Amino acid sequence: MEISQGVPDPPFLRNVGMLLTYHCQASCAHCILRAGPDRHEELKLDDARRWIRDIASYRDRYVCVLSLTGGEPFSNLDLLRSVMELAVDAGLYVSVVTNGFWASTKEAAKQLLQSLPKICFLSVSTDAYHQEYVPFDRVQNAIWAARECGIPYYVTIVTDNREDPDYRRVHSELLKSTPADEIRTGVVFPVGRALEMRDQLRFNVSEEPPREACQAASSPCIFPDGRVLGCIGPLLDLGDDQPLFLGNANETPLHEIFDRSESNVILHALRLWGPYRLFTMLRENGLGPCLPKTFVEGSTCNACYVLMAIPQVRQTLKKLAQSTDFQRQVAYARLHYLEETRMLDVAGEKVT
Repeated sequence: MEISQGVPDPPFLRNVGMLLTYHCQASCAHCILRAGPDRHEELKLDDARRWIRDIASYRDRYVCVLSLTGGEPFSNLDLLRSVMELAVDAGLYVSVVTNGFWASTKEAAKQLLQSLPKICFLSVSTDAYHQEYVPFDRVQNAIWAARECGIPYYVTIVTDNREDPDYRRVHSELLKSTPADEIRTGVVFPVGRALEMRDQLRFNVSEEPPREACQAASSPCIFPDGRVLGCIGPLLDLGDDQPLFLGNANETPLHEIFDRSESNVILHALRLWGPYRLFTMLRENGLGPCLPKTFVEGSTCNACYVLMAIPQVRQTLKKLAQSTDFQRQVAYARLHYLEETRMLDVAGEKVT
């Protein structure tokens, strides 16, 4: 699944994600993480305390936002409250992702959000997959409560095809209470639990990856076991042998992981040009026969995933990442397009 909606690119590392739990009241058929009621892995509070301290102190408070996700963060309110308090005490703003299951009534939803005054932003998920477990009126209650509490929010819908009647129904209902620019649409493709329904998905395909840049790669995510990935996307399924695996916070201090990520050429190429640029470079390096023949239309996440899933691609990208010319291209593109200078030394020439 991938979200895209004309949102400005976030500055690199200003936002860091933290997955609180794999537990969720829902077992949505599209879930990348395969979250559900039978999953009980969650963030340890001692780890959260240590990592949040490291995040907040990195480069003199460079990171602004801690985004709490899951699973369903509201499924363990004690943990959610504790982690939020740690983050706010450390000077971080807090955003939270939720499916709104807790909003049984408008007043109950409002009271719960009022009991969590540290929330600065709420991301609410709903679609045909979620509605099998969370009634739409609860999502409406959560939206109403967020507005009443003055909490900015947006709503995410996912679908395999924008012409799908269920998608159009949910989108139409949301427009009655939510402005269009606060609704984001995601593309479902075969990854995570959605692998089990690959034959049912009706997405459009293209012979080439989309040419859009990847916004998600600006915000690394820390998982309960300490793994740090360049995004909370489908590459989680590929383990540690892939370019967006940044390290493990149980083995390496976060400031070292973040510093290394600043010179991760493949990560920043995705931020600048998306997977299309990598696809063309791989073709030029003779990998054409082993590259995918089709991609999910409009999904940079799918293109990234199906490319990185190929061992020869991962090996070739490792070699490309060592190319001084490519390092310099990425470094100067970051400077020109994103006004980011961290890949250049003080002389403006050498890639660090």
